[in-house]
Order: sequence, then C-alpha cells, then structure tokens
Amino acid sequence: MKRLASALILVSVMSLVPDRVTAEAIGRAADEGWTPEGYLLSFGVGAYRPNPGSENFDLFYPDDKGPILLLEFDFYLYRIPFIGPIGLGIAGGWSSYKGATCETASLPETCVPSTQTAKLNLFPLNVMAVLRIDALARKTPVPFVFTGKVGFNSVFFNEDAGRGKSTGRTHGFGWAAQFAIELNFVNERRANALDEDWGINSSFFFFELAGSDTNSKAKMGDNLYFTGGLGLTF
Repeated sequence: MKRLASALILVSVMSLVPDRVTAEAIGRAADEGWTPEGYLLSFGVGAYRPNPGSENFDLFYPDDKGPILLLEFDFYLYRIPFIGPIGLGIAGGWSSYKGATCETASLPETCVPSTQTAKLNLFPLNVMAVLRIDALARKTPVPFVFTGKVGFNSVFFNEDAGRGKSTGRTHGFGWAAQFAIELNFVNERRANALDEDWGINSSFFFFELAGSDTNSKAKMGDNLYFTGGLGLTF
C-alpha cells in the first residue's frame, strides 16, 4: 500500500498541467492530443469505525477509528453529454483495530481492560454504480469534479479477542459522494506528454464522504466515514 501511494504521488507531480482536458466520448478522444478516457484508479486513506457497533466492539475498541485504506478501480461505459461518464467501480481495502478484552468482573456496559489483547481486521469490498460529473474540468478553466456512487458493500472480518477467534462476512447498501481537484491546470505540457507516453489523462486529489450499512450478519457498517487521497484517469 505504501509503494502504491508513493507511485500515485510521483505520477501526480509529474502530470502537473495548466491546460484543460476537453470532454470525449468513451473510447474516442474528442480533442486532438489527448487519448480516450475510460478508466480511473484511486487510493485513499481515512477514518472508519463501525457505527452503530456491536456491544463488544464499543467496549474492546472504545476510541479506535482505523484507519481505513481503500484502493478503487472504475471503468466507464458511457459519457453523458455535458455531464460526464457513468460506469461501474470496485473498491477493496483494509482497516484494523486494537484493544483489550474486559475483565469478567466488569459491570454491565462497562469494561475493565484485561491483560488479553483484542484485534479486529476488516476487509471491505464495494461494488458500485458511478457517475463522475467532470463537465467543469472539461469545458471550463475550473478544475473541479464531483462523483456520486451507490451500490453493494461487503465486509469480511476476522477477530482475535483473548482466547476466542471469529471470522465472517456481512453485507449491505453503500453510498459515496466525492469532490476532486484535477491537477492538469498546473502544467499542461507535462500532462499532455504523460498522456501521450502512458495514456494517463489526468491526476487529482480527492475527498470523499461515504456510508455503509453492512450490518446484515454483524455490525460492521459505518453510516458516515471519510477518505482522501490521489487518483488517476486513463
């Protein structure tokens, strides 16, 4: 994950460009000098805490918020004129929590930490429909992009709490809303060269709010969490 984040940062710096990438249909470049744009890759880091969590989670990990790491790949099926591309996205990641089990003498809804450690790992897998509204970045000098996502979320988990170990999977509905700033406006010449050599149309910083109702079999969903990071379009 650290190597991937470093690579994304390096590519983002290399692709600094002050020119605008104009809109193109999926599979076809509308502006000479730019390759077709049909894919997106992003890496984000944020805070995630099951909410509402199970009773044991709230007692074992009272202040732990992750962090969560998410890698996402989107592929676009169609570009809506004057709006942006629509397609499918898949995201996978990891979050981890460390704490301590409670002494058996603890009162109800309270926890006296014991000497036995507790550790929980979450592995989210999200499949979502994606609408990326990039008309401003393609048709005007304003480099802002807005993205909406809805779909199906799953969370695989394993927990080692004292002498007990458990694994499982839970699922539910998920959504996300993203704001991004494309970096093509910083240095157009370098961005165009990166596109010609590697097929990378643009790089961007993003901030994303999301919610996950993955509580079907275990309470692992967070109704409001955030990630931020770097992304590339191809």
